[in-house]
Amino acid sequence: MGAYGLTDIGKARNQNQDAFAIVEENDATLVVVADGIGGHQAGDVASKLACNLLMTYFKNLYDHNPEKWFKQSLKKVNKIVFEEANNSVNLKGMGTTIVAAIITEDDVWILNVGDSRAYYLTKADMLIKITEDHSLANDLVVKEGMSPEQAREVGKHIITRAVGIWPKVEGDIYQLTDKYKALLLCSDGLHNYVAPNEIIKILTSAKSNDEKCKQLINKANSAGGFDNITAVIVDGE
Repeated sequence: MGAYGLTDIGKARNQNQDAFAIVEENDATLVVVADGIGGHQAGDVASKLACNLLMTYFKNLYDHNPEKWFKQSLKKVNKIVFEEANNSVNLKGMGTTIVAAIITEDDVWILNVGDSRAYYLTKADMLIKITEDHSLANDLVVKEGMSPEQAREVGKHIITRAVGIWPKVEGDIYQLTDKYKALLLCSDGLHNYVAPNEIIKILTSAKSNDEKCKQLINKANSAGGFDNITAVIVDGE
């Protein structure tokens, strides 16, 4: 299965707090994008820790039951990140978003906590957002009827769920059974600054996945590069 990921610091930050992981085990592939939060080195620590833990659990504990595995693994990862944050003054308050996918021959399972996203490109070249953001901006759109532009102004960068911030966290789990051309997982540094039609143009090009990731990151940087940027692309059928 063709999967490739790339992360970039962007133009406005002095540290990259994003991380990603890709691991294949037998007939399944796990991909993860994590966007850390917290001062000092804390966000960087949280995102990398979450990715590394999920990779280890997948290699050692994956039981071919994606939904069950996601629930159990999220509980473990949240507990460890939370404990690490509370055992160190420098890491206090750290946390991370997680969007992860387990891809098998039959379907795709997605886990989401926070405002990183998963999309898929349909056979008809439509870009479909799978996940729902856990963010103030999204709540203002869904619950208060604000326009996305207004909501982003008010609730920019405020997430309502994250891994490691609280002793317990709930994640959303989705199953994708539709046939797709490509799967895209990304941090908000990409989806906040690159329009869906631009993403479609890049995903439908004849370029390799590594070139597509580079183009997506270049687009986000051309729009200002105001945040760290991460993209992982997985080939469909």
